[in-house]
Amino acid sequence: MNKTNLPKTILLAGLLISGFSFSLFANSAKGDPSNPTKLRVIAYNVACGQWATPERIAQELKVLKPDIVLLSEVPKVNRGKKVKDWSQRLADALGLDHVHVGTVSSAGHKSPKWGDPTGNYGGKFKSIISRTPLSEGMDISVEGSGWKRASAVRAETEIGGRKLALYSLHLPGFAHHNKAPTSSVAWEGSKHKALAEHINAEKESYDVIVGGDFNEWTEGLVMQSMLKETKMKNSTKEKSIDHILYSTKNKMKLLQTGRDWGPKNQNKDNVKSNGCLSDHPWVWCELEISH
Repeated sequence: MNKTNLPKTILLAGLLISGFSFSLFANSAKGDPSNPTKLRVIAYNVACGQWATPERIAQELKVLKPDIVLLSEVPKVNRGKKVKDWSQRLADALGLDHVHVGTVSSAGHKSPKWGDPTGNYGGKFKSIISRTPLSEGMDISVEGSGWKRASAVRAETEIGGRKLALYSLHLPGFAHHNKAPTSSVAWEGSKHKALAEHINAEKESYDVIVGGDFNEWTEGLVMQSMLKETKMKNSTKEKSIDHILYSTKNKMKLLQTGRDWGPKNQNKDNVKSNGCLSDHPWVWCELEISH
């Protein structure tokens, strides 16, 4: 090869490689039909951070490599405290860049009773953590039976060329009652039905993922009614009051699912937490979006 042509050859090869890489990235961003998008979602009631720091929780969750984390009973910085947001700390520890935190604390609960051991954080808010940018963040208040100031937080993101509406919630239900309701009256008067109306109002082109503490058992009347009303599926198969629901109208497919209490004996003297990082397990799933 003529040495004078060598720089041109190298430049041409570099341009070809760059073009190929850009083509792969563009196909992925637009949603390549031959390469379905997979995403992992976690929903976790963190119990106001009473028994674990966000960094300690991240040690357990990061093995799942989540793309979306939906938190309930998440504390926020108490007035006058100069510390980083609790959800942001968890996001940083998981290597996720985008956070949206709601403004409504469930039942109006706040510190010091509902707070973390440091006294820096308190309340029972909802938040969404995501690998991809979040937009249109908002609180959705719902009316119905049970304690007041019940809500979900909603935000949008785009993954694999598809728009997703994400909901993180904490709603009152009948799971802690001695007898589960058997009458449709329970569904008609529930906050879950009110939230279902918001979900059904989403744009037809949007995929919807809803996760959090529903306070309703997996096979209970209210949860089954919610699935029927919204035409969603529940990724959580075990008996649980924490769930992740996903829409099926655009061929979203469930690949894996799980439920985990995490390590035991972290808080041996606390009966309520069962010695775990929270008094709730986290639930998770892996979904596939076809194009």
